[in-house]
Amino acid sequence: MTATLDIPEQNADLVLDQSADDYWNHYQLTFALYSVSDRAIPSAFDGLKPGQRRLLYQMHDSRLLPGNKPQKSSKVCSAVTGNLHPHGGASMYGAAALMAAEFQRVKVIDGQGAFPRIQGDIPAADRYTEMRLSAPGAALTAELDDHAVPMVTTFDGEWTEPTMLPAQWPVLLCNGAVGIAEGWATKVPAHNPREIMAACRALLKTPNMTDDRLVKLIPGPDWGCGATVVGTAGLREYITTGRGAFTVRGTVSVDGKNCVITELPPGVASNTVQERIRALVESGEMSGVADMSDLTDRRNGLRIVVTAKRGHSADQIREQLLALTPLESTFAASLVALDENRVPRWWSVRELISAFLHLRDSVVLHRSEYRLEKVTARRHLVAGLMTIHLDIDAAVAVIRGSDTVDEARQGLQERFAIDAVQADYVLALQLRRLTKLDVIELRAEADKLDAEFAELTELVTNPDARRKVIDSELVETAKLFKGPEFDRRTVLDAEGVPVTPGADEDGPRERKVNAAWRLDDRGVFSDSHGELLTSGLGWAVWTDGRVKFTTGNGLPYKIRDIPVAPDITGLLCSGVLPLGYHLALVTRRGKVLRIDPAAVNPQGAAGNGVAGIKLAGDGDEVIAALPVSCGNGEAILSVSEKAWKVTEVADIPVKGRGGAGVGFHPFVKGEDTLASASISATGYVRGKRAVRAENRAKASIKGAGTDVTPADQP
Repeated sequence: MTATLDIPEQNADLVLDQSADDYWNHYQLTFALYSVSDRAIPSAFDGLKPGQRRLLYQMHDSRLLPGNKPQKSSKVCSAVTGNLHPHGGASMYGAAALMAAEFQRVKVIDGQGAFPRIQGDIPAADRYTEMRLSAPGAALTAELDDHAVPMVTTFDGEWTEPTMLPAQWPVLLCNGAVGIAEGWATKVPAHNPREIMAACRALLKTPNMTDDRLVKLIPGPDWGCGATVVGTAGLREYITTGRGAFTVRGTVSVDGKNCVITELPPGVASNTVQERIRALVESGEMSGVADMSDLTDRRNGLRIVVTAKRGHSADQIREQLLALTPLESTFAASLVALDENRVPRWWSVRELISAFLHLRDSVVLHRSEYRLEKVTARRHLVAGLMTIHLDIDAAVAVIRGSDTVDEARQGLQERFAIDAVQADYVLALQLRRLTKLDVIELRAEADKLDAEFAELTELVTNPDARRKVIDSELVETAKLFKGPEFDRRTVLDAEGVPVTPGADEDGPRERKVNAAWRLDDRGVFSDSHGELLTSGLGWAVWTDGRVKFTTGNGLPYKIRDIPVAPDITGLLCSGVLPLGYHLALVTRRGKVLRIDPAAVNPQGAAGNGVAGIKLAGDGDEVIAALPVSCGNGEAILSVSEKAWKVTEVADIPVKGRGGAGVGFHPFVKGEDTLASASISATGYVRGKRAVRAENRAKASIKGAGTDVTPADQP
C-alpha cells in the first residue's frame, strides 16, 4: 500500500528532497566539525579550548582578579553557560576544577575550597567552592581591555567574546592538554614554564635555531604530578616532530618492608593503581603483598604504602609494581591543535612556540593600532585647542557674536582654520581651561603625545620594534614563575632502563654514574681531584643564592673535565655531600638556611641550579656553604668586623629551600655584615686572648684572627 502526500503548491519550497542517508551523513559531518573545532581540540595560539577560553573571559569580565574577592563556583559556571557556552554546567565546573587543581603545572584559577590535589580526586560541589583568576591566569586576559584580539558575537547575539585570549605565556606547552574529537585526538605533555619561556625568547631572537639547541632548552616534559621520564628514547623525536612515545615511571621508594608510592605518571588516578594492585593480589600474580594502605591526605599529598610479606623482598615488590601496574607506562605524545582557520593539524614544539610568538606579535600590533587611534584623535584636539589659545580674545568674541552653536562653530573654523571636530571641542570647554597654566599643561601634553605617537607608529610599521617589546614582556612574564613551586618536578633519567616483566630478580637494571667521577670545590667534574661522586650527592652553591644537587645524571660515561653546570658564573663552591648530611647556606647579612637535600629535586648536568636562599637586597650574597651532619657536636663560627659568635648546628632549624633563612648572628652597633663563616665537627673553644677581649668588652678581630679554635685542635 502506498500513501500519497498532497503538498500545497505554495509550500513546495519548504520540502527538503533528500534521502535519509544523505541527511544523516550531513548531520554527522556537521557534528564532527563542531566537536573538533569548538569543543575538544585547543588552539595552537592561546593554547585553550573554547570552554576554557570562555570561562577565563567570564571571570575577567566579572573582575575576579588576584586580590579581589572570589566568587561562588556555581555562579561563575552558570554565567559562562548562560552567556557564552551553551552546554552543561557540570562539564564547565569540571574544566574549572582541572585548571585549579594542585597537580596542574601552572594553576590558572585560584580555587578556594576542596579542589583536586592529586590525580583522580573529585572536587567538592560547586556550591561549596569559590574561584578567581590566579596571577598567571590574569596574565592570559590582561590585555582584553586594550582591544588586542578580535571579538565576535556569542551564540545568541547578546554578547561579544574573543576569538582567542591575548595570552602572555604559552598555556598549551606549559599545562599540556588531552582531548578526543571525531577522528582527531590530542595529547600534549606539560613542560616547565621557565624552560618554555626561555625557549620562546631564544626562538624570538633566532627563528632558525637548531634542534640541538631547542632540545637543550626543553630537555623533556615536566608534569605537576612529578614522575620520572626513563631513558631518552622518543624525547628528541617528540620535541622535533610533535609525535613520539617515551616511558614515564611513578615514584616508588623502598622503606624497610614497605614500598611507598608518592608520585604517579600523568593521567593515572590513585584509585586506578590501587584497584589494579588488589586485582593482582587476588589473582596471585603479586602473592608477596601482605597489605596496602592509602595514607594520602591534603597536607602531605599522595602516599600509598604496599607492605611485603615475611620472606619476600620489598625491592622485588617494587619491581612487580612497576612492571604490572600503570606506575610505569608509555606516554604517546601527539601535538594536535587548531590553526588560524580552526582546522586541526599536527604541530612540532618549535611550531607551537612560533604560533604563540605570532599571537604576541598580533597582540602588540592590535593594541598599538588601537592606542595610536586614540593618541591621534587626542593630538588633533590638543592641536586645535593650542591654536585657540594663541588668540583667546578673538575666540571669545566669535562665540559671543554668534546667534547659534552652528554659527559659532563656523566662525571658529574660518577664524582659526580648524575643523568641525576641533571647533566642537573648543565650544564644549569650561572657562577654567582658558588659564595661562592650562597652556603650559597643553604644551607638555602635546610633547608627550608626539613622543607616544612616534613610538606607536614605529611599533605598527616595524616588526623588529615589536620583537623588542615582545622580548621585554616575556622577561616580565617569566617573573610569574620564579617561585619554588615552578622548579622542575619531573626527573629526566637519561641513564635508567625501563622495568619489564621477567626482569632479573636482582631488581631493575640501571646504569650508574662512572665511579671515577670526582667533583672539586671549583665546580669541575674530573677523575683526578675532588671527592668521589658515587660516595654522596654532588652540590653547588652560587653567591646569588642558587643551589644545585646532582646525582651525576647526564654526565658522559667517558671522562673529561666538565663544569658542574652550563653557567658557573658566580659559583661560590661545590662538593660532594655525604649521606645523611644537610647543607647550610650563610649570607653576608647574618642569615643561615639549613636545607635537607631530600626536599630538592636533583638536576642533571644541564641544570643551572634552583633558588636556594632568598637574599636581603643589594649588597647581600652567600658567603659560605657548609655541609652539616644531622648529629650533635657541630658548630658554626661566624665572624664580623667587631665580634664573633659560635652557633650549634642543632639549634638551626631545617627549612625548605627558597626561604630567607633565620638570623643567627646579632650584629653590634655600627656593623651589618659578616666577614666569614666556618664549621667544626667538634665545636670551638676560646683562647685566653678572646677571654681577655671579652673582659675588656672591646673585641676587634679584624685582620687579627678570632682566637677561637676547633675543639679538636690544641
